Amino acid sequence: MLKELVEKAEKLEQEGKLYPVGYTVYSERIKWEVHLYPDENRIYVKEYDGENRARALTSKRTSGIIAYPFADESAYVLGIETQKGGGQDKNAQKKHQEYMKMLDEMLESSHFSTPLLVEAIDFLRSRLTDETLKKAFAGRKIYGKDWITFVYEKESLKGQHLHELCETKAFWKQKAEEMGCTSAWGYCSICGAKAKALTNITTNVNLLGSRRQIASYNKEAFVSYRVSAKGASLGICFSCAEKASQTLEFLLKNNSIPLFLDKKASGQVNYDSSRNQVATFWLKEDATVTTGKTEFSLSDIFLSTLDFSEKIRVETTEQLVEDFLKSPWSGERASLNLEENAVYLAVFSPNGEGRLALRDWLHVSAGRVKQNLMKYFKAIQLVDAFGMDRRPYGIKELLEILDDTEPNVVKGLLRTAFLGERPPVSLLQSAVRRLRISGARDGSLTDTDKRNKKRKMGLDPRDIWQRLCTIIKLALFYGKEEVNKMDRLDKTRADASYQSGRLLAALEEIQRRAASSKLSSTVVERYYGSASTSPQTVFPMLLSTATKGHMPKIRKNNYGYVELEGLLEEIMTRIDEAGGFPKTLLLSQQGEFALGFYHQRAAINAGKRKNELKRMEVDNNGTLS
Repeated sequence: MLKELVEKAEKLEQEGKLYPVGYTVYSERIKWEVHLYPDENRIYVKEYDGENRARALTSKRTSGIIAYPFADESAYVLGIETQKGGGQDKNAQKKHQEYMKMLDEMLESSHFSTPLLVEAIDFLRSRLTDETLKKAFAGRKIYGKDWITFVYEKESLKGQHLHELCETKAFWKQKAEEMGCTSAWGYCSICGAKAKALTNITTNVNLLGSRRQIASYNKEAFVSYRVSAKGASLGICFSCAEKASQTLEFLLKNNSIPLFLDKKASGQVNYDSSRNQVATFWLKEDATVTTGKTEFSLSDIFLSTLDFSEKIRVETTEQLVEDFLKSPWSGERASLNLEENAVYLAVFSPNGEGRLALRDWLHVSAGRVKQNLMKYFKAIQLVDAFGMDRRPYGIKELLEILDDTEPNVVKGLLRTAFLGERPPVSLLQSAVRRLRISGARDGSLTDTDKRNKKRKMGLDPRDIWQRLCTIIKLALFYGKEEVNKMDRLDKTRADASYQSGRLLAALEEIQRRAASSKLSSTVVERYYGSASTSPQTVFPMLLSTATKGHMPKIRKNNYGYVELEGLLEEIMTRIDEAGGFPKTLLLSQQGEFALGFYHQRAAINAGKRKNELKRMEVDNNGTLS
């Protein structure tokens, strides 16, 4: 993976998207901008309100006192001890002394050999020594963590922030390399060049709000690739390490999706939890493709598997497959040779504080991904709760409803989508268990009370049902012939568990139509769990109640008796042909039960909606006439 990151770095550098080596953009913005006017012997201080500029950084500063060239915190520049929110920085004076040493080192460095730069450093140093600079802040509230940057207003340096000069960047790069390497020499495992062995990577990457470091990597499982005898934990050179870290930082910021976030009992995300999973994705060669008359990024099409964005707008799974994956792509760039282009996908988790763990790494040709995604999207194609086609769910949407998701499920699902591997077994277990515990209750909500429930849970209960059944369909039928038929009701399916699920949906509808008032609970809420595991013990009782208690009321009130009686007869015939009610259902059969229930309920809802539209049409015609 590091090799691919370094290759990507070279492209990003050409596009000007990477920060200089040893630089990053902090979450803390620059607070003060100091303009030095040597010809007028004047200092002008103002609050900075410009863009958040990149500044020097080293991971070693978290445990030590290290000054940065020119731009730094006021505790370093001026020795300010006062901290925002109260308290004093006891190390402020040590930090200031370190900053002064840094200026002395810069004066002696060959990187600052031009007279104007030497003059600028000397001017700054003298104004710090006689405290003229500190006095220029008089009357302003300044804290030790406030960042200060300098502009030397003379000749060619006018208007330029000194920490952004090429000379300053080169100086800091050399300084960072000296701090991160030992005196031992070795061969870099990425570029092969002979270089000083690296012990510490300067640039940390930001994962879920915390800066973390790639501290080591493994050549084989549990065997670190290192030069331990030389005190160097990494077998890579400084340049490759920095390029890899900076590219990963760029990708995590611009091209990543949190697929699973571990939440506490209070609902807050535990950002340092190793259960969190963040996927980042990139292509060997960026490319655009033209479908119809519109041009799309190839990366956006592939990323839609993880999470749909506004960039890829589709109404149905069929549309996604036909318009974006099945139809031939056209484009001017040679990178559209899919077998030569490659898709890279990495999944990261926090590893305690300050480190990150690589959960999985996929490297596969774009052509193979295209074929696998067609197969994957077919497997997750499912009608909505009203029997209508809908757009597919992204992996993030599927996983966020599974509270007990194992970390390995995330990478298993990614491998199914991108590599064509079988879905993880635990995925089916989680979805079926979720339905048994609370899915049935949520899914039986009426339109009225659904609104209140939605506010409480944050998701539409019917949406939860759709996602769980999508997972079940994927787990049961991925790569099988039935996958195309099982996206909607299949009345002829010769499976007693599937037909039993249909029967429960039919019985629920019979109960609803027979009720003269709002139901406090339905047969689904009370019996879904037992019916989906032991049909033989539950359905005889439910059928007796329906035929003797509910159906006569439906016939009397003319609420669709013939329709429901025909539905019951048709389902019971299928169950008898399949051998009668099963005594118990295995996990896969419980999945079939859930799909049968979902399909039948969607078909009933579709019929209701169709009848409602007909009534509205008749009413409108009557009004017009």
